[in-house]
Amino acid sequence: MKHLLLFIAFSGLFACSSSKKSIENSSKEIVPNSESLSDSIYSLRISFISIGSGTDRKAKQEYEQFIKQFEASNNVTILLDKATWGKEGEIDFCFNLTGLSNVLQKQFIQETKSKLKDSKLVRIYENTTCKYKK
Repeated sequence: MKHLLLFIAFSGLFACSSSKKSIENSSKEIVPNSESLSDSIYSLRISFISIGSGTDRKAKQEYEQFIKQFEASNNVTILLDKATWGKEGEIDFCFNLTGLSNVLQKQFIQETKSKLKDSKLVRIYENTTCKYKK
């Protein structure tokens, strides 16, 4: 009986020790370094989504025209990454607005929200990752 209790006690200690190491190793692999995390945050992400019948192409075309007009009228270049996803033309427009002044950043975001407010197939996110970027 003493041998059985000793065996159980040692088995328990070994199991706890190995699971602790496993948890420590896995947490080190999951946590990205702060440099890569800050690089992957975008000021603005516009998602043109679909609910079974494709995206709002008209809103997308008008928004692309708006971007060109905004750049021309303010003499700036807006950094844009496009990430396609889904089977019905879904796409994310991911903007890094750090090259713009704070005033122009706010203006661009405000005008974006105003332009796209009527479309039920557009989602707007601020200070987020570009979810589908490869």
